[in-house]
Amino acid sequence: MDEEKITLDKKTFKTLASETRVNILKSLDRRRKTLSELSKELKLSVSTVKEHMDSLIDAELVKLKDDGHKWKYYELTRKGYRILHPGETKIWILLSVSALGVIFTFYDMFRKFNLGYFQTVRTYEMTSRSVEAATESGSLTAQVPLIHVTLLIVFSIVFLFSLIMLVRKKKKL
Repeated sequence: MDEEKITLDKKTFKTLASETRVNILKSLDRRRKTLSELSKELKLSVSTVKEHMDSLIDAELVKLKDDGHKWKYYELTRKGYRILHPGETKIWILLSVSALGVIFTFYDMFRKFNLGYFQTVRTYEMTSRSVEAATESGSLTAQVPLIHVTLLIVFSIVFLFSLIMLVRKKKKL
């Protein structure tokens, strides 16, 4: 799997050395904001926040979003987001793969169960025994293969584990 790597150069380290800038990144992680919103939230003057924002923009951690309206918003760049959320991509991939595993295992299990049932019904019809009589005698009962049960358990555990990790990461912020 080809992972993107974050390059932390001297400029980025210098930018992240300020607690105020880190707080700005965390604030922008919740949603995009204007200078005045950040100023009120951090209890700093607008000019001070602007200086910090210039450093964050220069380090490519934040970008200015000007969509032609009165307000100009600041938001995290991909690099800024990934600095705040290292490893989250791996958790999402694990969550997605395990969810797909559960879905496809259920699909395969029921597909095989139904095919086996209908083939058994056809066999009984060909021998001119009634389906009801075969069902009552227990000869039409199908068993779920052990591999399907095992896969469902494994994929469910992985899914729950990755979901718990994701929720814990979100709560830490």
